[in-house]
Amino acid sequence: MVVLVAVMAPTGASGETESIRDARDRREAARDRAADAAEVLELIEAEDAEIAGALGALDDAVALQQAKIASARQAIEAAEAEATLRWVEVEQVGVEIREVRARVEKLAVDVYISGLRPGILLESNDLSAGIRKSAILDVVTGNRSDLLERLRSLESTMENIAQAADAAIFDAELQQRELESSMLVLDRRISSQEEVQTELQGRIQEHEQAVKQFEREQYQMAVLIDNLIAEELRKSAPDLTKESGAGFIMPIEGKIGSGFGLRVHPIFGTSRQHNGVDISCVRNQPIWAAKAGEVIFAGWKNGYGNVVLMEHEGPVVTVYAHQEELLVSKGHILKTGDVLGRCGSTGWSTGPHLHFEVRTGGEPKDPMIVLPR
Repeated sequence: MVVLVAVMAPTGASGETESIRDARDRREAARDRAADAAEVLELIEAEDAEIAGALGALDDAVALQQAKIASARQAIEAAEAEATLRWVEVEQVGVEIREVRARVEKLAVDVYISGLRPGILLESNDLSAGIRKSAILDVVTGNRSDLLERLRSLESTMENIAQAADAAIFDAELQQRELESSMLVLDRRISSQEEVQTELQGRIQEHEQAVKQFEREQYQMAVLIDNLIAEELRKSAPDLTKESGAGFIMPIEGKIGSGFGLRVHPIFGTSRQHNGVDISCVRNQPIWAAKAGEVIFAGWKNGYGNVVLMEHEGPVVTVYAHQEELLVSKGHILKTGDVLGRCGSTGWSTGPHLHFEVRTGGEPKDPMIVLPR
C-alpha cells in the first residue's frame, strides 16, 4: 500500500530531498555498472563460445589421428602376421629340404660303399658297367645339386620375405610414432585451450555475480527511494481531523465490529495491527464511495481479496476490501455515494463484511476520525 500510494503521489524536483536525489543517483550508477558488466559478460561468453568451437575442432582432429593410429596398429599386426606365416612356410620347406638332403647323402654313401666313386669309369673292367655306375653317380650328384640350388633359392626368398615383412613393420611403427607425436601436439593444444576456457568460465561467473550484485543494489536503491518518498509524504501529509476529513459518509450500511488498532487476528490467532474498521453486511449488499474521488486500484490483493482503492483530496486514500464483486476499475471518477462494489468475504475473511481503511501519506489512520457516528 505504501509503495502504491508513493508512486501515485507527485514527486517533483522541488519536493525532493537531497537523500532521495542521492539514492536515485546511486540507483542509476548501479544500473550503469550492471549494464557494463552485462556487456563484458556478453563478450566473454562469445569468446568462450569461440574457444568451445576450437576445442570441438581439436576433438575432431584427435578422433581422426586416433583412427589413423588404430589403422597403423592394424597394419603392424597384419605385417607381423604375414611375416609369421612366411617364416612358418619357409621353415616347412627347410624341413623338407633337410629330409631330401639326408636321403641324398645316404644314397651317396651307399654308392661309395658299393665301390661307386669319381673316376670309376676308368677303373671298371666292364665298360658298360662303368658307364651305368657313372650315370648313377651323375644322377645322384645332379639331384643333390638341384636340391641345394632349390634350398639356396628358398633361403633367398625367405630372406626377401623377412626383409619385406620387417620393412612393413618398420614403416607401420614409424607411422605410428609420427601419429603419436602429432597426438602429443594436439593434447598440448587441447590442454592450453581448456585452460583458456576454464579461465573464461571463471570470468563469466565473476561477471554474472557482479551483474547480480548490481541488480541487487538497483533493487535496494529502488526500495530506499520508495521509502524515502513515502517518508516525505508522511511528513508533508496533514493530520487527519474531522475538519480536514470533512465530507465522508459511511461506505456501507451496517454495524461496526472490529475497530482500528491491535487485535487478535480471527484467522491466524496472533496479535496484529488492524489498519481499519470492519463493518458487518450481507453478501452482495452495495458498497458506496465514502467521498468523491478517483479509483486508483481495483483488483485482487492477497489478504484483502477483491479490493478498491480511491484517492480523495488531501490527499487521502480509502480502502474497500473483501468484496464479492467489483463494479469499478482504475481511473473511474466517483461521486460521494456512488456504488463501487458488493459486500462479500474474499481474501482472509471469516464472513461477509467490509474492511474499510483511511490513509494519509501512506499511513493508516483510524477511520472513525472521519466517519459519521
